[in-house]
Formats: sequence, structure tokens, C-alpha cells
Amino acid sequence: MRTKVEFASACHPLENPLVKQVLRHAETCSVSTYIVGGYVRDSIALPDNSRVSKRDPFESHKKRDVDFAVAGGPAFNFAQVIATEMDGHFVPLDEANDTARVVFDDGSILDFAGCVGGTIESDLKRRDFTVNALAWDSRYPDEVLDLAGGLKDLQAKLVRAVCRNTFVEDPLRVLRTFRFAHQLDAEIDSQTLIWVKELVAGLESVAPERINFELFESLSGPLGGHLTDQLAESGVLEVIFPELVECRKVTANSFHHLGLFEHSIITVSELDKRWPELPAWMHESSRRELTSGVTRLAATRLACILHDIGKPGTWEITPEGRHTFVAHDKLGAQMTAVIAARMRWSRPIERLITRLVEFHLRPGQLFHQGPPTERAINRFYRTVQDDVPELMMVAFADLGATRGAGLCGENRETLDKGLVSLMHGYQVFLNEIVTLKPLLGGHDIMQILNLKSGPVVGELLKALEEARDLREVVDRSQAEAFVKELYTQKYCK
Repeated sequence: MRTKVEFASACHPLENPLVKQVLRHAETCSVSTYIVGGYVRDSIALPDNSRVSKRDPFESHKKRDVDFAVAGGPAFNFAQVIATEMDGHFVPLDEANDTARVVFDDGSILDFAGCVGGTIESDLKRRDFTVNALAWDSRYPDEVLDLAGGLKDLQAKLVRAVCRNTFVEDPLRVLRTFRFAHQLDAEIDSQTLIWVKELVAGLESVAPERINFELFESLSGPLGGHLTDQLAESGVLEVIFPELVECRKVTANSFHHLGLFEHSIITVSELDKRWPELPAWMHESSRRELTSGVTRLAATRLACILHDIGKPGTWEITPEGRHTFVAHDKLGAQMTAVIAARMRWSRPIERLITRLVEFHLRPGQLFHQGPPTERAINRFYRTVQDDVPELMMVAFADLGATRGAGLCGENRETLDKGLVSLMHGYQVFLNEIVTLKPLLGGHDIMQILNLKSGPVVGELLKALEEARDLREVVDRSQAEAFVKELYTQKYCK
């Protein structure tokens, strides 16, 4: 069914120079091309003249991704023609399934796939969700082909699977359901949600790399808490991270008003609540990418979910009824490293999430015995370094999700104020150490103490820097005396 639509300003496909070039070459090659999926969906104007996506299509779709369905000839071969004629780079995705990509130096990406079943009509019936089962045909420039009611669902902000087989053909679509609902600010159709819960176990067969893309893309959005709640309620998180299954066994206690699984999940919502109060420099840090498409915020939200996975393995209840989880941070970090290997995370992603899990107790521990010393605070900053913004996010999220009787009233308020002070103090610390010059270098220490290069030199240098930051050592002569005395006390016994 073809339906007349209005495209948002500057979003008509014929206003995209790349699309126009592809159409010219398609005519020469006697193939039929259709734009399908997200480019069409996000370019259509809604009744209020807005678009589903707030992104500029010329910054996101033209420069990032335009999907073409090809009929009348192999899409694989047509993509090779496009790469040659338009000076792009041909990327063979799957010749057996007739899919290929053309990448341009400016970052533009064009994907080409043969129509499933040979026609655009049969192809659309095999798509994942109705809002993606829309096709634009240049012969009908102001219309879209809509066989599944996608336009109606688009206006109603509803994510609805084309059919149950959607999730059988590609189980990753279980996870994609939530990403689309999150990104489009839409609800999930009730029948679709039933199918998702029935078929969620299919995610076990999906390659980790594909899961990573969907998961981190989802966790980069503005409402991570709502998304996380949905992923937990549907069973998705426990399929991806079976380590969370054991968390359901750990019950509420004097400090935690919720069981461990529920506590872990709502930390993301608690971070969302705290987000507006966080300073701009923390927001800026969270937007930085660890690897292409994966922000530090997305990794931090996942660290919130995983921060207590070491608790089930360290859980004990004393005769007095006190729940203890000794060294669960260390065990959790070890478990996170195993997850990272299984999920094939890049080294920067693994490093950040593992460190956040390992260090998540440290901000609060500084205040267990009253106000911490300046030395203890500086040591915290030096140990955590560039990950301080994200670790403070985890600390605030963890505190927000911990509301048992043992942490309420004045105790809670004092801890909260301490964390806020610790957060703001980091910028003061950075500004101060920038102006301080090194008093000695590693080579200087080796000469003074007649040492060879090794970990001892590094430890002495680190201790000297800490003493310098605290103004305990202010010049070179004091620095030389400091390292001599420390070396004698610590290494010459």
C-alpha cells in the first residue's frame, strides 16, 4: 500500500546528493533500488511537523547510513559498481546473502542488500518492525510503500514486530526491540513483548559483537534507567550476563531495602535522577567515546548494573544476622574481566568497566571513619585518575539505590555531602597539580640511590609526587632527602 507522506524540511531523499547519484547508476545498470529502514522512518514528518529522530539526516543518515534494497540484479555486484563510479571503498559483507557496503572517505556509508524473495513487497514482509518496514521508491517520490501499518505505528509511537518469526529469524531483534523503543521514545506493542519474553533465550546464539553494538547503543541514550528496567523485566540482561542470575538469591538487609538483583538494576535509574545535578565537566567526560560508538556513559551504566556481581560469591550471614560481602569488589572485578573476554570487549571498554566495579566502594570508604585526610583524598584521585567522573557516577547511583534502615537520616546525608565534596574537589586537585613541576624524575632517583630501572623506582616516584602535592616537599634538596629516607625505611630493612 503506497501512502502519500510529507518529509521533514531538508529530509526528502532526493535532496540527498548520494541518493541521487545511486539512482542514476541504478538506471544505467537496469536495477531497481529502494531506500528502506531507518532513513525513511526518520525523515518522515509527523503530524506536529517533528520527526521521529531529532538528528539531522544529513549529519546522521547521509553521512552515516543509507540502506538500499535492490531488485533486478545482485546487490553485491551493484555495490561494486557504486564503489567504482562514486570513488568509494567496497566492503563485501556477505556475498552468499547478497549484501555489501560502500564507505566513503567523509564517513558516508551506503548499504546494499538484495530484496528477500526478489521483490520489494516480499522483502518488507521479512523486516523486523513495522516502523522499519517502509520503502521509498523514486518513481513515487512523495509516497512510501507501507504493507505492515508502519506509518500508523510511527504516529502512535509504537514498536511492533512484523510477525513472531521476526525473532526466530534473528534473535538479536529481541534486544533491538528495546533499543528502538528507547531511541524513538516509543512503547512496545503488548503482543511483541510477549514474543520477546518467549524467545529471549535465542540471544544465547548471537555473536557477542552484535549484542555489544545494540546494548551500548541503547545505554548511550538519555533514559537509561527505563531501558534497563525493561531489559531486566524481560529477562534479556540475565541471558546476556548469566552472572546476574545468582544476584536474585541475595536478599534485602539492613543497608539494602531491595534484593541484590533489583538493587543492581535501579542504580541506572538513580544515576538518571542525579544526572541534572552533576557538573558540566562530568557530562563532558561521559560523552567521550571509548571506542567507536561506545561512550563512557554507556560503559558506566553497564558498570552500575554489574557493580555487585561479586556479592553472591562472598555472601555470609553472621550469627547476629548481619550480611557480609567481604572483598566482593575484588571478586566482581575478576568476574567482569571474564565477561569482557566472553563479550570480546575492546581493551578501553574492559578497562573502564572493570575498574569501576573494582573501585566502586572506595568513594564511600573514605568517609567510614569520619572526614578523610587530605592525603587520603589525594591518593584516591591519583589512584582513580581520569576515571574519577565515572566512578563518582557509580557511587551516587549506588547510594541512591541503597535505602535500608542502616543508611538513613543523618548518616545518609553526611555521606551524600562527603561524596559531593569529593566530586568537586577533583577539579581543584587537577588545577593544583597542573601548576606543580616534577622535583625529580625516575632517572634522578636511579642515580641518587644507585638503582636499576624497576618497580621500586616507580613506587618512590609516586610517593614523592604525593608528598609534593601536599607541600611536604617543596624543592629538589628536600626531594632527594625524602627518597633517601623512604628507601632506607621501606627497602633496606
